[in-house]
Amino acid sequence: MAYRIQDEPSPGGLAHLAVNPVWALLAVMFGGAGLSWPWFVLNGMALGSPTRRQELGWAVGGLVGSLVIVLGISSLAASDLLGNLGVRYALLGLTVWKLAISYWLYMLQARSFHLYEYFGGQVRNGAVVVIVGYFLIQQLFAKLPELWVIILR
Repeated sequence: MAYRIQDEPSPGGLAHLAVNPVWALLAVMFGGAGLSWPWFVLNGMALGSPTRRQELGWAVGGLVGSLVIVLGISSLAASDLLGNLGVRYALLGLTVWKLAISYWLYMLQARSFHLYEYFGGQVRNGAVVVIVGYFLIQQLFAKLPELWVIILR
Protein backbone atom coordinates (compact mmCIF):
# COMPACT_ATOMS: atom_id res chain seq x y z
CA MET A 1 0.00 0.00 0.00
CA ALA A 2 1.47 3.36 -1.06
CA TYR A 3 1.74 6.30 1.28
CA ARG A 4 -0.84 8.97 0.52
CA ILE A 5 -1.04 12.55 1.82
CA GLN A 6 -4.48 13.17 3.35
CA ASP A 7 -5.15 16.34 1.30
CA GLU A 8 -3.49 15.01 -1.85
CA PRO A 9 -5.70 15.68 -4.86
CA SER A 10 -6.47 12.91 -7.30
CA PRO A 11 -7.21 14.68 -10.58
CA GLY A 12 -9.26 12.94 -13.21
CA GLY A 13 -10.40 13.64 -16.75
CA LEU A 14 -11.28 17.27 -16.02
CA ALA A 15 -7.77 18.13 -14.78
CA HIS A 16 -7.12 20.23 -17.90
CA LEU A 17 -9.79 22.68 -16.61
CA ALA A 18 -8.16 23.30 -13.21
CA VAL A 19 -7.61 26.91 -12.18
CA ASN A 20 -6.45 28.68 -9.08
CA PRO A 21 -9.55 28.95 -6.85
CA VAL A 22 -8.88 32.66 -6.40
CA TRP A 23 -10.47 33.10 -9.86
CA ALA A 24 -13.73 31.57 -8.65
CA LEU A 25 -13.55 33.83 -5.60
CA LEU A 26 -13.15 36.85 -7.88
CA ALA A 27 -16.04 35.57 -9.99
CA VAL A 28 -18.45 36.07 -7.08
CA MET A 29 -17.49 39.74 -7.05
CA PHE A 30 -17.96 40.23 -10.79
CA GLY A 31 -20.61 37.72 -11.81
CA GLY A 32 -22.25 36.72 -8.55
CA ALA A 33 -22.80 33.40 -6.87
CA GLY A 34 -24.48 32.04 -10.01
CA LEU A 35 -21.10 32.15 -11.74
CA SER A 36 -18.81 31.48 -8.80
CA TRP A 37 -20.32 28.55 -6.92
CA PRO A 38 -20.78 26.22 -9.90
CA TRP A 39 -17.21 27.07 -10.88
CA PHE A 40 -15.95 26.09 -7.43
CA VAL A 41 -17.74 22.75 -7.78
CA LEU A 42 -16.34 22.15 -11.29
CA ASN A 43 -12.85 23.19 -10.19
CA GLY A 44 -13.02 20.83 -7.20
CA MET A 45 -13.81 17.96 -9.56
CA ALA A 46 -11.05 19.06 -11.96
CA LEU A 47 -8.49 19.21 -9.16
CA GLY A 48 -9.67 15.92 -7.70
CA SER A 49 -10.03 17.73 -4.40
CA PRO A 50 -10.55 15.39 -1.45
CA THR A 51 -13.05 17.96 -0.11
CA ARG A 52 -15.11 18.16 -3.32
CA ARG A 53 -18.20 16.69 -1.63
CA GLN A 54 -17.95 19.30 1.10
CA GLU A 55 -17.50 21.98 -1.54
CA LEU A 56 -20.65 20.80 -3.33
CA GLY A 57 -22.52 20.79 -0.02
CA TRP A 58 -21.42 24.33 0.80
CA ALA A 59 -22.37 25.57 -2.68
CA VAL A 60 -25.84 24.01 -2.46
CA GLY A 61 -26.19 25.20 1.13
CA GLY A 62 -25.19 28.69 0.04
CA LEU A 63 -27.89 28.67 -2.63
CA VAL A 64 -30.54 27.40 -0.20
CA GLY A 65 -29.41 29.93 2.41
CA SER A 66 -29.63 32.74 -0.13
CA LEU A 67 -33.16 31.66 -1.03
CA VAL A 68 -34.18 31.58 2.64
CA ILE A 69 -32.65 35.01 3.29
CA VAL A 70 -34.38 36.57 0.26
CA LEU A 71 -37.73 35.01 1.16
CA GLY A 72 -37.31 36.21 4.75
CA ILE A 73 -36.52 39.76 3.63
CA SER A 74 -39.46 39.66 1.21
CA SER A 75 -41.90 38.53 3.89
CA LEU A 76 -40.64 41.15 6.36
CA ALA A 77 -40.96 43.84 3.71
CA ALA A 78 -44.46 42.65 2.73
CA SER A 79 -45.63 42.82 6.36
CA ASP A 80 -44.22 46.38 6.68
CA LEU A 81 -41.71 45.38 9.36
CA LEU A 82 -38.91 46.66 7.14
CA GLY A 83 -39.07 49.97 5.35
CA ASN A 84 -37.22 50.76 2.15
CA LEU A 85 -34.03 51.55 4.05
CA GLY A 86 -34.41 48.41 6.18
CA VAL A 87 -34.64 46.25 3.05
CA ARG A 88 -31.41 47.76 1.75
CA TYR A 89 -29.61 47.00 5.02
CA ALA A 90 -31.07 43.49 5.12
CA LEU A 91 -29.77 42.85 1.60
CA LEU A 92 -26.29 43.64 2.91
CA GLY A 93 -26.67 40.51 5.04
CA LEU A 94 -27.31 38.55 1.85
CA THR A 95 -24.13 39.95 0.33
CA VAL A 96 -22.14 39.03 3.44
CA TRP A 97 -23.62 35.51 3.29
CA LYS A 98 -22.54 35.03 -0.32
CA LEU A 99 -19.05 36.37 0.29
CA ALA A 100 -18.63 34.20 3.40
CA ILE A 101 -19.71 31.03 1.55
CA SER A 102 -17.40 31.93 -1.36
CA TYR A 103 -14.45 32.56 0.93
CA TRP A 104 -15.08 29.28 2.74
CA LEU A 105 -15.17 27.44 -0.59
CA TYR A 106 -11.89 29.13 -1.51
CA MET A 107 -10.28 28.06 1.77
CA LEU A 108 -11.43 24.46 1.31
CA GLN A 109 -10.10 24.29 -2.23
CA ALA A 110 -6.87 26.26 -1.81
CA ARG A 111 -5.06 23.47 0.09
CA SER A 112 -5.73 20.92 -2.62
CA PHE A 113 -4.91 23.39 -5.36
CA HIS A 114 -1.48 24.17 -3.93
CA LEU A 115 -0.64 20.48 -3.65
CA TYR A 116 -1.94 19.89 -7.17
CA GLU A 117 0.22 22.73 -8.49
CA TYR A 118 3.27 21.70 -6.47
CA PHE A 119 3.21 18.17 -7.88
CA GLY A 120 3.14 19.46 -11.46
CA GLY A 121 -0.55 19.75 -12.20
CA GLN A 122 -1.48 21.84 -15.22
CA VAL A 123 -3.16 25.11 -14.20
CA ARG A 124 -5.19 27.38 -16.48
CA ASN A 125 -5.65 31.12 -16.24
CA GLY A 126 -9.19 31.91 -15.10
CA ALA A 127 -9.24 35.60 -16.07
CA VAL A 128 -10.96 34.89 -19.38
CA VAL A 129 -13.73 32.94 -17.65
CA VAL A 130 -14.31 35.80 -15.19
CA ILE A 131 -14.51 38.39 -17.98
CA VAL A 132 -16.62 36.35 -20.41
CA GLY A 133 -18.71 34.97 -17.55
CA TYR A 134 -19.50 38.50 -16.39
CA PHE A 135 -21.03 39.40 -19.74
CA LEU A 136 -22.85 36.09 -20.16
CA ILE A 137 -24.30 36.17 -16.65
CA GLN A 138 -25.58 39.72 -17.25
CA GLN A 139 -27.53 38.45 -20.27
CA LEU A 140 -28.91 35.58 -18.21
CA PHE A 141 -29.93 37.94 -15.39
CA ALA A 142 -31.83 40.10 -17.90
CA LYS A 143 -34.06 37.10 -18.67
CA LEU A 144 -34.63 35.82 -15.12
CA PRO A 145 -37.28 37.02 -12.66
CA GLU A 146 -35.97 39.61 -10.21
CA LEU A 147 -36.18 37.22 -7.26
CA TRP A 148 -33.70 34.81 -8.92
CA VAL A 149 -31.40 37.66 -9.93
CA ILE A 150 -31.18 38.73 -6.27
CA ILE A 151 -30.49 35.14 -5.20
CA LEU A 152 -27.85 34.42 -7.87
CA ARG A 153 -26.14 37.81 -8.07
